[in-house]
Amino acid sequence: MIRKYLSFLTLALLFLLFTHEETEASNQKASLTLPNGATYYGEVKNNKPHGKGTMRWGPSKVYSGDWYNGQRSGTGKYISDRLPEDMKIVYEGEWKGDRPDGTGVRKESNPDLEFYEISKGIFKDHDLLSGHAVMQSMDSLWFEYRDGNTFLAFSVSDREQANELMHSKLAHGHIQDLNYYKREKSKPGYKGFAYASAMEDYGSSISEGVYRMDNYEVMELYTGVNQRFEDEEYYRVENYKNGKLVTAKDVKENGRFAGIVQGKINNNKHVLQPYLGEFSKLLTDIGNDPEPISCSNSSTSVCEAFPIKFE
Repeated sequence: MIRKYLSFLTLALLFLLFTHEETEASNQKASLTLPNGATYYGEVKNNKPHGKGTMRWGPSKVYSGDWYNGQRSGTGKYISDRLPEDMKIVYEGEWKGDRPDGTGVRKESNPDLEFYEISKGIFKDHDLLSGHAVMQSMDSLWFEYRDGNTFLAFSVSDREQANELMHSKLAHGHIQDLNYYKREKSKPGYKGFAYASAMEDYGSSISEGVYRMDNYEVMELYTGVNQRFEDEEYYRVENYKNGKLVTAKDVKENGRFAGIVQGKINNNKHVLQPYLGEFSKLLTDIGNDPEPISCSNSSTSVCEAFPIKFE
């Protein structure tokens, strides 16, 4: 009996010792230089990033967070500030298989062009699958929400209009465009509308009915009515059925069509209500982060929070 007990105790001690050695090995920190020139400092296993660590690809790209067997997996933050057209990108959130995968926040900016965008939700690679996004270009702002069953997009002419819209809970603020599509149960299409008020180089338009998404993820009217401003005197009315144009006619405009479109937008503002809270937060985040996101100078950028300097 005593021998059996001692044998069991010996095996248990060996198991704990082996497990401890494995844990220590996986948590060891090291500096690595990869064949592509990237440098890494952090936890390693089998000479690969594994655990917590930071990798830099030259002076302008960095990732700090979780690694698994040499790939970004878990949660982490990625920054790149030398993309084409001087775009800066920050993504912070979940990763899998070396790509963004899961819940996260993505920011894009180009201060020279006065362009800022922030997206929050569920990502797959670089695409927002479900969530909210706000984009500012010059003074105009675009808002978007999407999930598997709903797509919403609208725009305003400037930040003042956006703030009025958010703070007044739809009572004020002038919307230029309003698109809303809801998937029909057990059917391949989306039911909804697309309204656009008059803008420079574009006329007003009204589209209502059932839509289907094309290969470029653009909603196309499948069955319903499309009306658009053609010239100074007429607007065109088109009827679609099963993806085909069945009738079309020109109607005397009489200076009323733009007002009709704006009335449609005002009467359907209520579809925005469930999303205003999150849109307002993202709008504030853009306002609080107007400077370029950069890793080129770690002493003045958001990168200084990372363990960039190898120990």
